[in-house]
Amino acid sequence: MNSEVFISYASQDRKRILDLVDRLSAAGVSVWIDQMGIEGATMWSQEIVAAIRECKVLILAISKNSAGSENVVKEVALASEGRKRILPVYLEQAEIPESMAYQLAGIQRVDFFGGQEEIGKQSVIRALLKMGVNVSEEAITTAEESNRASHGVSHSATGQAPRREGIAGWRAALALAGVAALAAVMFFLGGNNQTPQLDKPAIGQVKTNNVEQSLSLAAPVTLDTNRVVVLPFKTIGSQEETTDMGYGLVSTLTSKLQPLQNLTVIANESALQFEGSKLPPKKIGQALQVGTIVTGEIQISGDKIQVNIRVIDANTAALGWGNTFTKTNNEFLDLQNEIATQLASKIKGGLDADEKQQLAQKATENAEAQSEYQIGRREWNKRSKKGFLNAIRHFKRAIELDPNYASPYAGLADTYALYQNYNFGVPDEVMPMAKEYAERAIEINPNIAEAYVSLAFVLCMYEYDWSLAEINFKKAIQLNPNYPTGYHWYGNLLTHTGRADEAIPLLIKGTQLDPNAMIIKNGLSIAYWCAGRNDMALKTVNTEFQFDPYFAPALHTKYGWLLGDTTENAVQHLNEAIKVYPEQPMIRWSLFNVHWAAGNRDLAKDQLIELHARFSDSLAKTRFAELYFTMGKEDIGYEWLEKGIEAKEGVVLFTSVIPSMKKYQSQSRFQQLFKKINHPLYID
Repeated sequence: MNSEVFISYASQDRKRILDLVDRLSAAGVSVWIDQMGIEGATMWSQEIVAAIRECKVLILAISKNSAGSENVVKEVALASEGRKRILPVYLEQAEIPESMAYQLAGIQRVDFFGGQEEIGKQSVIRALLKMGVNVSEEAITTAEESNRASHGVSHSATGQAPRREGIAGWRAALALAGVAALAAVMFFLGGNNQTPQLDKPAIGQVKTNNVEQSLSLAAPVTLDTNRVVVLPFKTIGSQEETTDMGYGLVSTLTSKLQPLQNLTVIANESALQFEGSKLPPKKIGQALQVGTIVTGEIQISGDKIQVNIRVIDANTAALGWGNTFTKTNNEFLDLQNEIATQLASKIKGGLDADEKQQLAQKATENAEAQSEYQIGRREWNKRSKKGFLNAIRHFKRAIELDPNYASPYAGLADTYALYQNYNFGVPDEVMPMAKEYAERAIEINPNIAEAYVSLAFVLCMYEYDWSLAEINFKKAIQLNPNYPTGYHWYGNLLTHTGRADEAIPLLIKGTQLDPNAMIIKNGLSIAYWCAGRNDMALKTVNTEFQFDPYFAPALHTKYGWLLGDTTENAVQHLNEAIKVYPEQPMIRWSLFNVHWAAGNRDLAKDQLIELHARFSDSLAKTRFAELYFTMGKEDIGYEWLEKGIEAKEGVVLFTSVIPSMKKYQSQSRFQQLFKKINHPLYID
């Protein structure tokens, strides 16, 4: 994906530039920067030329070093020739060389030195926003507040609101080794692209008002200490038991903190990516947008367990609280509750009686059952056939160890529900089991949010009871406002029923709670697409490949629906994915669509034949319907679609709203089929 901002700088200033890149990346700005800086003619490569030609804005990092750089001069000249906008950012006091004086004439400068870096960042963000660069919603809000502080109004000199072309994701420059870890985890904070547009400034000029005044009044951005992440604990010793206990403790602490009001707790799976990380607290805080980081060590010695725990302020790296806990192996569950209670009290500044009681409750008295459940959740999150089967095995083992443990029943409900959704099972065989397990979990524990989400999923995707599903989703979010899957599946329900605009904020919330969750990003991309925001849809789905280049849902969203690429690169990408996930039919389904869109009809038909031969029992009938509709074979398409509705396939709901089926959604025959299931968009 092309970066919108190119930074031209001298290699001697690399350290300062990385600081600037970090700050821009944290504001959602996509940045291109070479790895070594401008050192000589050898660095003047086609890659640099292409990056300048593709960018929207060139940031010129001005210093005494860059003023004397021949290649910086070349880059500025190329940007000017390409009518790119140029934003001078001063790293120190320096004179503009005559060789660049013409291109920079009349352009307002921004200072990024002398302790003004945070202030300068706000001015850079406002300038980039006016130049049409995508910026995160949070950064826009901060910049607008800064602007109001300096001008007393939120509008520009033209009387119009700042331009918002949709909010770009958190996209660090992947070429930078120093920020690569951040790039993999960050994602869209969301936004609205319906606001009026600002008059564009002249080419190469920044239209600002009293920039120097606003610089002095802007406030630095502070990470919210009520946003919390529990990082993987360091395990001392190589025992597998220690590692499992370390994972279990972190998972438990996260789940204990999640239901507490007024806290935002990052999902355990996203925290896992920082296992063993050497990044400083502020970097991790910026990556996950958290102000409070919980970390520690766990060690087993004989029958003793020792846990050292620390609470760190990500803004200052200061230790807020720390303690050491020691228990016997048999007291591990008590140890978890003790740590969770003290931890929550320190983070929140105290607990009320209900919160203390809630934290003191044990989901199970069997430590092995808890471990089996937690391992099952890890497998479930893989979203593969093997992962689902492993999850089922671990959840059932947990139930054997403790039949009154609610969580593994909810885990089984989720697994069977998704098993059919990923084309591994028949709805009539697995969805009733999913409902049964969800109801059993609720019977055991009426306050288990995960089970209400599971039940709502079945009601939505199998029984087509939209109103009752929505009630259960809302109940789950009330019980646990930090459960990302609740926002994900509720958002999908809204998308499926023609309420994509309402779905987007919920799905964005899900990505904020679990930045590493590709599947939630995929739901968000579909919601953007259904809401007519195609650019945002494609940007969103592309971020999923940072985590797994062969993630099947992202592949079929991009290539099967959005058709973001129909080149040989797309064909190669999908063929490689088939080798990695040969059991996933949706990759072949996507390959059909790519070949068909590119005009390679015979190759497309080869994939259709393969799907019928190998996956006729597992691939949803609705998916076959979409393929035949794509081929223009309407009668066959309707036959398969009717079969999908009769089979109560959840994926049929996508077909009811996705833009690629728009031609048929207006047909009476199509509408009559969806009236059978009382779809809100098709009932009178």
